Amino acid sequence: GIACYDGPEYSVYTRLAEHNGRIYLDLGDASWRAVSIRPDGWQVMPSHDVPVRFRRARGMLALPAPVAGGSLELLRRYVHVPDNDAWLLIRAWIIGALHPSGPYPVLVLQGEQGSGKSLAARILRYLIDPNTAPLRTSPRDEGDLLLAARNGWIIALDNLSGLHDWLSDAICRVATGGGLGKRELYTDADEVIFDVRRPVILNGIDELTARDDLRDRSIVITLPPIPEDSRREERALWASFEADRPAI
Repeated sequence: GIACYDGPEYSVYTRLAEHNGRIYLDLGDASWRAVSIRPDGWQVMPSHDVPVRFRRARGMLALPAPVAGGSLELLRRYVHVPDNDAWLLIRAWIIGALHPSGPYPVLVLQGEQGSGKSLAARILRYLIDPNTAPLRTSPRDEGDLLLAARNGWIIALDNLSGLHDWLSDAICRVATGGGLGKRELYTDADEVIFDVRRPVILNGIDELTARDDLRDRSIVITLPPIPEDSRREERALWASFEADRPAI
């Protein structure tokens, strides 16, 4: 009773938060450390110095502690983009996805089979918001989409064959802001409100931005096929990525 009615009340965040002009990134480790990001630099902070509260949803994985002196350019060896313009857009999306409040552009990765769409989506999510299920199939309804958004920072939908109109509209709401009200279980008059704003990654062979509202909110990148002589064993690629990830 004291905790519920007399104790202090705090906002609770998933993975990213903003406080007094700084961004805090939850590393997701056992000691609850976070990275404090300032305009002039960053530092890893112990939990007792972090001024915001984070929640850990089931499936969230830990990020490695970042190391100084790294470069985002290291990422380019793992994401097979067609040219420098596409690489600039990927970098812009990553930086936007690290902002705690959005709104966010939807990153659409398209291309024929063998272009590394799923791998690119998986790597981009692992860079910011690793999860035991990094890629998901198309949700059954808007409620499932918002539930996924509430329990993680990035939504990555894999191997889509087009988008239903309702899903296209729902993705727009999740990326730029929107909510859903549902009747609370075992009640007749009470409502549960889901209000989230999240970065989204979509990938598929088919055209995914047929509707104008989603196209206006999207960064669409067509990935070229990976030549046979440029392919790498997946185990070796992931080992190399894990070694580079703290510096990226």
